[in-house]
Amino acid sequence: MVEGSSVLQTDKKTKPYCVVVGGINIDVQAFCHSEYIERDSNPGYIKRSLGGVGRNIAENLVHLGLPTEMITVLGDSSGWERLISHIEHAGIGLSHSPRLSGVPLPTYLCILEGDGGLVGAVADMRAIEQMQVDQLEKQKPLLDEAAAIIVDGNIPQTCIEWLAERYRAKGDRGSFNINAAKPLLVADTVSSAKAKKFKACFGKFDIAKPNIAEAAVIAGVDKETSLQNIISAMLKTSSLPRELYISMGENGMEIIEANSVINISLPSPQRRPHSVNRSGAGDAACAALVWISIYERLIVRKMGSIDLCPQSKAKMALAAALYAASSKYPVNRKLNKNSLCETAINCYPELSEIIDDIQSGGEM
Repeated sequence: MVEGSSVLQTDKKTKPYCVVVGGINIDVQAFCHSEYIERDSNPGYIKRSLGGVGRNIAENLVHLGLPTEMITVLGDSSGWERLISHIEHAGIGLSHSPRLSGVPLPTYLCILEGDGGLVGAVADMRAIEQMQVDQLEKQKPLLDEAAAIIVDGNIPQTCIEWLAERYRAKGDRGSFNINAAKPLLVADTVSSAKAKKFKACFGKFDIAKPNIAEAAVIAGVDKETSLQNIISAMLKTSSLPRELYISMGENGMEIIEANSVINISLPSPQRRPHSVNRSGAGDAACAALVWISIYERLIVRKMGSIDLCPQSKAKMALAAALYAASSKYPVNRKLNKNSLCETAINCYPELSEIIDDIQSGGEM
């Protein structure tokens, strides 16, 4: 096991914490100065930073004030030592992750257009593919006491299904229990290729945030089909999560309430932060959904005054995504509860009453 630091040195029951089961990597991002031209050398610049869907979500959660441990797979080379040191410096615990010899350093290489939009990417995630269920079995005490478990689609399907079965959502869909003792189980499906790992267990999750292409793969329908047909297919196979948030890019986010599809649009450009790099926007949205849902459980039940319906949560998630995109890094280093709330009010003024209640509720 890694002998690095843990973020849970004190009594775990004094403050809620999250566990992210997923991947870490080094991001190599190539930014084009103008519109990308296929099959040609494009002028631009290249930068490196920490990345990985799971790691990005974990760092966003740390910025929002939630202690967060990762369960991932680590290697033993000098490159790994540097990567581990940087991740722990960001406040993410790695002491529950196994270290294996000969594991390649994970790398994500992408090309971004001038406005930060993704052109294409290649991810070398062979390290996380070595995760095994018995490694998770050893971490049941950590997982059982978590406020939320976030499952990154980069981990093996057997591990996803084990987590889904052990921590599955309880009760009928739509009856979100803020007093439940079990951890919130959250799915980030990552990509269309990775989304198929969730097909057999998607309905066991409390919260999920795929894009429409990933949702179509999970539903087993053609990617060109309508969202309503995707939802119908999920209902037929009981594979609809308790709360489903579907990312639609510039069209905002679709949510499902009472089996109906509701669109939450992005705010007008005048209300948005300027976009620089959208590569980490989805990870920030997922973290915001986790953060606000934990608030729903731990703060709302004390105050009883906040209406945190999925539509309000979706607006918080979109505000987090827009704030993330205003940074040149995959995770906006200025993110905290106050900056997220301020961005949310600027983007969606109708959230002001909810934001006031959240800010007056104090720390979790």
